[in-house]
Amino acid sequence: MFGRCNFVAFKKYRILYESVYKKTFGTHTFLTAASATTTKSDQQSLLILPQLKTSHQSPFHTTTVQYLHQNMSSDAKFKLTEVEGDLFSAPKSHSLAHCVGADFAMGAGIAVKFKQIYGQVDKLLAQGVTSGGVAVLQDEDRYIYYLVTKPQSWGSPTYDSLRSSLTAMREHMREKHVKQLAIPRIGCGIDGLEWDKVSNELGNVFGGEELEIVVYNFVPK
Repeated sequence: MFGRCNFVAFKKYRILYESVYKKTFGTHTFLTAASATTTKSDQQSLLILPQLKTSHQSPFHTTTVQYLHQNMSSDAKFKLTEVEGDLFSAPKSHSLAHCVGADFAMGAGIAVKFKQIYGQVDKLLAQGVTSGGVAVLQDEDRYIYYLVTKPQSWGSPTYDSLRSSLTAMREHMREKHVKQLAIPRIGCGIDGLEWDKVSNELGNVFGGEELEIVVYNFVPK
C-alpha cells in the first residue's frame, strides 16, 4: 500500500513538472561561457534576460546578459547590456574603450570621433603599445582605453589579439578600480569580427569581475 501511494504521488508531481514547470522554465535560455584558462568549477552561467522598456525612452536595450560566478562564496558579478544610443553620451562615471591599430591613425569608423574628441595621438604613440595591448588616456575621472588589436589601422584584428587587449585592459581596470565601461561593438563593423564571438570573449575575460559594460549600438556621424 505504501509503495502504491508513493507511485501515485510520483506520477502526480511528474505531471505537474511536465505541464507547468518545464513549460515555464523551458522558455529561458541558459548558456555557459567558460574561459579557456579556467577549470570546470570556475565556469560562469550566462542568463539572457527579456527586453526592458521605460515610459520615458525608446527600448532600453536589445539584450542583457549577466555572468554570475557559480562559486557562491564570491560576490563578483559581470553585467553586459546593449543599448541604442550615442556612445559619447554615456555617463561620465563610465570609462570608454574602442579598437585601434598600433599606428593610431584612427582614420575610419568610430575611431575618428575618438581622435576628434580626445586627440593626444603623440601621447598614445609614446606608450609604445603593440598589437594585443592597450593604450590609455585619462579624461578627468574616467579612462579612455585604446585596444590595440592589429599592427596597422588598415589591417584586421583576430580574436586572439582582441582577447589579449581585453585582458590588458582588465588589469588596468582592476588597478584603477574601474567598475563601469561603455563601448561600441568592438572589433565588429569595419574590423569584421562577429559580435556573438566578441561578446563571448567579453564574458570570458570579464566574467569574474564586478563590472558593468554597456554596449552602444549607434555610431554618431
